[in-house]
Amino acid sequence: MTSQFVIDVHAHLAPRELLAGLAAGRERFPGIEVRPHESTYTVSFAGGKPTRPVAPGLLDPDRRGRWLTEQGVHRQVVGGWLDIFGYDLPAAEGAGWAETLTGALRETAAADERLVALGTVALQDPGGAATALAACRAAGLPGVMIATRAGGRELDDPAYTPVWEAADDTGAVVFLHPGFAGAGARYQDFGLVNGLARLEDSTVTLARLLYAGVPARFPRARIVVAHGGAALPYALGRLVRNHVLHPETTADPLESFARLYFDSVVFDPPTLEFLAAKAGPGRVLLGSDYPFPIGDLAPRDVVERADLKDGDRDAILGGTAAGLFGIGPGGAR
Repeated sequence: MTSQFVIDVHAHLAPRELLAGLAAGRERFPGIEVRPHESTYTVSFAGGKPTRPVAPGLLDPDRRGRWLTEQGVHRQVVGGWLDIFGYDLPAAEGAGWAETLTGALRETAAADERLVALGTVALQDPGGAATALAACRAAGLPGVMIATRAGGRELDDPAYTPVWEAADDTGAVVFLHPGFAGAGARYQDFGLVNGLARLEDSTVTLARLLYAGVPARFPRARIVVAHGGAALPYALGRLVRNHVLHPETTADPLESFARLYFDSVVFDPPTLEFLAAKAGPGRVLLGSDYPFPIGDLAPRDVVERADLKDGDRDAILGGTAAGLFGIGPGGAR
């Protein structure tokens, strides 16, 4: 067991008091409906279908606190739950919801010094999202968690240039996390929505970002990718070959790949070893995807079992994240 200060950079939280207020009518957004469901809630946006019930682990601070202690995790970076980011809302209401959700995430995280909140932004309004991202940084947050796309718009779309500029200007963390957007009919069996569709969604988004040269063009944006980068590290050679064949329409993917950070949610020590070799151990960060069953709820294990140098292991467990997120043992952000 290492004595390294351990930081989990990939976890989710749903602010219990905010959802309770919406369910009771104390908080009001015209396009948002929150309904009690057994011991938790479902949420609907813009008249759409209700979300899955909010996982109790997203809401319960005591359960989270016990897990952090049991797993030997000293700090946890928490983003919201992608299902309630509200990208289907009209732009103005979406901006208001993102600001409210960010405030509630900050307030909830402040109740436990081990938690560090990421903000949310309304990706359906790229200009407003850029302003909101800068506001998150000005408020002391390390950055934001966003989905790999919003509606039919990809993150390499020129409309998002202001968002990437804001991330570059402020040195923000941008945590890319897949949603359900890529889950077509063929994924409905065998649990493949979580088992595979999310990985496909991330892989396509990342390939597009690399070919558009986004990470290379905005080098101060600290882009962190969920689930070990999905298939990107394994497919990188093929993307390079495609670039060699089509240099006039694709940026060099290696240049942008070198700018990315990846979490450790790959479950398999040899896969983590491959990721660390491919990206460099200074580009891999401990993650859990707490509290979801598909996440790695014993996240240190894969890092400690992997064949890594001690210094590289310590970097993954928390050394790199401490600098990237501005987190120290004394609670400094």
